Amino acid sequence: MEKKKDVTRRDFLKVAATVGAASSLTSVVAPHIMTAQTVGNPTRYGFIGTGTEGCTLLKFLATIPEGRCIATCDIYPPNLKKGVDTIGSNPETYTEYRKMLERKDMDAVFIATPLNLHTEMVVDGLNAGKHVFVEKTMYFKEDEGDIIRKAMDDHPKQIVQVGLQRRSSVLYQVAMEMIRKGALGKIMTVRAQWDRNSNWRRPVPDPKFERLLNWRMYKEYSGGMMAELASHQIDVANWAIGAEPKSVIATGGIDYWKDGREVCDNVHAVYEYPGGQKLIWSGVMSNAHFEFSEQIMGDQGTLIITLGKGMYYREPMAKVSSGNSKENWWAGATVNNQAAAAGIPIFPETGAMNELGFMDREMRYAKHWLASMGIYNYEEPHDPWWTELHNFLMSIREGKPIAAPYALGKADAQGVIYGNRAIETGERVYWPGQEPQDATKKAKKIA
Repeated sequence: MEKKKDVTRRDFLKVAATVGAASSLTSVVAPHIMTAQTVGNPTRYGFIGTGTEGCTLLKFLATIPEGRCIATCDIYPPNLKKGVDTIGSNPETYTEYRKMLERKDMDAVFIATPLNLHTEMVVDGLNAGKHVFVEKTMYFKEDEGDIIRKAMDDHPKQIVQVGLQRRSSVLYQVAMEMIRKGALGKIMTVRAQWDRNSNWRRPVPDPKFERLLNWRMYKEYSGGMMAELASHQIDVANWAIGAEPKSVIATGGIDYWKDGREVCDNVHAVYEYPGGQKLIWSGVMSNAHFEFSEQIMGDQGTLIITLGKGMYYREPMAKVSSGNSKENWWAGATVNNQAAAAGIPIFPETGAMNELGFMDREMRYAKHWLASMGIYNYEEPHDPWWTELHNFLMSIREGKPIAAPYALGKADAQGVIYGNRAIETGERVYWPGQEPQDATKKAKKIA
């Protein structure tokens, strides 16, 4: 009987170190458009919005030889200069993005501007014949999803990718493969938090630039903490559960930073999914002790994951006999209960164990063991920011799957928009078509 409570080394490694089909669960294959291009003939792109986030992306783009930045655009001169200095490719500069989009020698455009400008710029980019990479959240207002979809339908040969970096993280892909293989059993709860101890402000050299530089503080331009922070983790919960929410309740306030901001400095939200699963999300700006992570909780195990690190924990009394369990995954006697309960690191390594030779399998097991002892540090093969940008360029050049396509961006944007609506109204907000029958009747009666 004791053997059934232990983890087979072979089974553990087969799941924990395999990406397999994880990335294909949500990917969309891009059209083969530029397959003849080589590194000597890079994809030429422009970049709109060279502020803090924009320059973060430009820093990684500068190391990707398959693309070349030929133009940058920003309406704030110091940011425009910073963008040029960061990319280092001597791009032509613009203060009017539509003028930049007129260039016939440009294949693609990256958009890292305030959220309220995303939809307009995505549509203009598509209409100008460019492939589009847009930072999350994909759009700001509920009806904008259909506007982007129509523009995409009008230009079916062009790619739209959303900046959800975790979709390009090999570590997260490993975690999702573990979930699909049944390592966590039946998932019912995802907890996520993104905490900071800062005012979120950027220095303003002149008061006239306040709303330009601190746009995240104002509802005219920003979705606040839900858009800037929660959006990443709503996407992870959707990915792990394999569905979109059906409703959300939330609360928040401006309770700590009394500085004229319009968006909350703390948010607490509960998203409910069709199968009864819950995402419990919180964010505060007065304490950074727990920083940010996602805790994905099933009846047989838990994953605690964030960019750069993932730990797996087995439930002490895993319900291996449950009808929800795919099979008795906990057979064998190599990795014992105590080790599994104490936490086992997961690794951002590709390749199934049965594809490795004996020495490679033993080496991978040794790395897991050393990491669990705090001796070995493990890393992603590339930073997820780099990978998502490279994915976009390779989707254009070789038709590679789009890492975060429109459908994922729409689901993420809805989570943000409805979460903010729940905060503002103090009421439960339902996804379209998910309203309970009595609420639907009541709405019709009012109408």
